[in-house]
Amino acid sequence: MMAKNSTPRGPAAVKKNAPADAKQKRERSPALAGHRETVESICVAIILALLFRSFVAEAFVIPTGSMAPTLMGAHKDLFCDACGYNFRVGASIEHKEVQGFRPGRPSYLDVVGGRCPNCRKLNALNLASDANHATFNGDRILVSKFAYAIQEPQRWDVIVFKYPGNPKQNYIKRLVGLPEETLRIWHGDVYTRSDDEDEYAIARKPDHKVMPMAHLVYDSNFPAADLMAANYPSRLQPWQADATKPPTDSWQVKTEPVGLVATVQAGDSPQWLRYFHNLPSDEERQRIAEGQSMESVDPYRSRAITDFYAYDSYFTTNRANVRNRNGTSVSYQDGQLPRPLYDNELEYGAFHWVGDLTFSADLETDSAASETVLEIIEAGIRYRCTIDLASGQATLSISGDQAEAFDGGQTTLTAATDVRAGQQYALRFSNVDNQLRLWVDGDSVSFDATPTFDPQSFATDHQDRPHYRVGEPLDAAPVGIAVAGGAATVQNFQLHRDQYYIAATAGIPMLDYSFSPQVIKRTLHNPDQWDSATFWKMRREIEFDLEADQFFPMGDNSPESKDARSWVDSRFPPVPDKDAYKYARYNYVPRDLLVGKALLVFWPHSWNRPVPFTPNVKRMKLIR
Repeated sequence: MMAKNSTPRGPAAVKKNAPADAKQKRERSPALAGHRETVESICVAIILALLFRSFVAEAFVIPTGSMAPTLMGAHKDLFCDACGYNFRVGASIEHKEVQGFRPGRPSYLDVVGGRCPNCRKLNALNLASDANHATFNGDRILVSKFAYAIQEPQRWDVIVFKYPGNPKQNYIKRLVGLPEETLRIWHGDVYTRSDDEDEYAIARKPDHKVMPMAHLVYDSNFPAADLMAANYPSRLQPWQADATKPPTDSWQVKTEPVGLVATVQAGDSPQWLRYFHNLPSDEERQRIAEGQSMESVDPYRSRAITDFYAYDSYFTTNRANVRNRNGTSVSYQDGQLPRPLYDNELEYGAFHWVGDLTFSADLETDSAASETVLEIIEAGIRYRCTIDLASGQATLSISGDQAEAFDGGQTTLTAATDVRAGQQYALRFSNVDNQLRLWVDGDSVSFDATPTFDPQSFATDHQDRPHYRVGEPLDAAPVGIAVAGGAATVQNFQLHRDQYYIAATAGIPMLDYSFSPQVIKRTLHNPDQWDSATFWKMRREIEFDLEADQFFPMGDNSPESKDARSWVDSRFPPVPDKDAYKYARYNYVPRDLLVGKALLVFWPHSWNRPVPFTPNVKRMKLIR
C-alpha cells in the first residue's frame, strides 16, 4: 500500500502587525501590573496577619478586674484628692449582669467613688465635669501564642486560655498549679507536693515576681494634706523598747516637698523608726473636714495589715441618680457619696491579715554611723537584716524567744554589699513566701546560702496570727529601720504586702473563716483583741489534685476572681455553656485550651484631657 505524500509543516506564519500589538500590550501592562501587585500585597498582608494572629501573637482587651492591679479591666482612674496618689477602681459592674436580674439585662449601677490605697480617703468622682472620671476600657495586651510551643508553662506566668465552661470565651489568670501535683491554699499562700512527696512545700515566687505581684500599703511620698493640717500622727514614728509614746530624742519626721523625711542624730544604740498601720476612720475624716484637730490620736495606735484591694473599693449608686433624662451625667457632684455596693466591705478584702511584707527606703548616713538594721515582724517573729557600715557585710537572722534556724540549719546568713557609712543607698528588704530577700540600689544580694525557712519548725499553726504586747507592738508595727553610731536620713519609704489567695470554692463567700465578718473586722482593728480571738484557728484550707496536662489558674484579685477555685459546682451559670469543653466541671485548664502567655500592656487607656487620646505611657509595661 502506497503511503500518502505529506508535506512537512514549517513555522507558523507571523502576522505583519504582531510587533504593533505587542508594543500596545507593553504600554498597557504597567498599570495592570501595578494594580495586581497592590491586590497581591494586600492579600499577602492579610494572610500574614492571620497567620501571625493564629500562631505567633494576638492582641486582647481585658474586660474585668480579676487580674487587678496587675491588669485593669473596665475601670475609673483617680488621683486622690487628699494625698495625690494615682489609683484605679473597677467599673465592670456598670456593664455586666447583676445578680438577681434576668440574663441579658445590663447593670443599673454607676461607679461614683473609690478608696485610696495609700491614705484610705474615700474619693468622689466628678462625673459632671471631669472627663478623666469617665469609665475607661480595660488594658490592651499582647499575648504570645508561640511561647508554650518551645517551653513548658511556668508557675506565676500570666496566661490566656479558653474557659472550659465556654471555650469561645478567653480568660486571663495567673498560673499557680502545675501538672501532676497537689495544690493547697492555706493562710493566703500556695503550697504544693508531688505524688511521691508526703509534705507540702510553699510555692515561692522568684525575685522578679515579688514586686509586680505586691500591693501598696503606704508610700511616704504622698502624705495626705488633710491629715497633716489636722495634726494626725504620721505612720512613721520613733520607737524604743517598752515605750508607750514616741521618744523626743530620736527620729524627727517632717514633711518636705519630696514627702515625709525622717532624720536622727548620732546615738550609741540603734535608734528605731517604725511603721504603725494607723489609719483614720471615715468618722474621723468627717471631723477633719469640719476643721477639728486630730492631735489627740495616739501615735502608736495601729491595726493589722490586711488584704485590702483598692480596685474593689468602688462605690456605686443607681444610674438614675447620676443621669438626667437625656442620659447626660449632670446630677452627681463631689462630696455626695452613696453607700458602697457591699456594706460589710467583704468584696474588696480587708478581712485577712497579711504578714508577708516588703519595704524599701532611701537611707543616707554620715561617716560616723556604724550599723543599720532592717526588720520585718511576722506572727511575733523578728526577721532582721543587719548591715555593718564599715565592712558592708549584711547578716540575716530570725528570732522569737530564741534564735531560730534557716532551712540549712544556720542561725545566721551573710553576704557582702557595697553599703558604707557616709553615703546614700536605696534599700529593700522582704519577707515573702518564707524567704528573706535584700536589694541594694535595685540589685538583689546573694547570701552564702538561700535564706529560706519553715516557720512551722519554730511556731505552731495557731501562732500564725498577728501578735501584740503593750510596749512591744510586734505585728502592730511590723517593719522598722534602725541606725547606730551616727546621724541618718530616711525618705522615699514604701511598704507593700504580698498577694493573699483566699481559700474559697463555689458557693462559699470569699472569706477564709466561717465567722462573722463584723467580728473579724473589729478584731483586726484592735490589737488588744488579737490574743483572745478564736477565729484564727478556723481558717479554711482547700486542696486540688492535678494530673498530667492539667493547669490551675487564679486571679491576682482574689476576692473578685472567678477562677479554678470555683468552677466545680458553680451555680453561675447553673449549667455549662452548650459548647462547653468536656472537662468544664473540673478545677483545671487542660493543655489543649491554653492560648498563650501574656507579654505586655501595649495600650492602657488614653486620657480624655487636657488633650483627648493622650497616650498613658506610664502604664505601658511588660507583664510579670
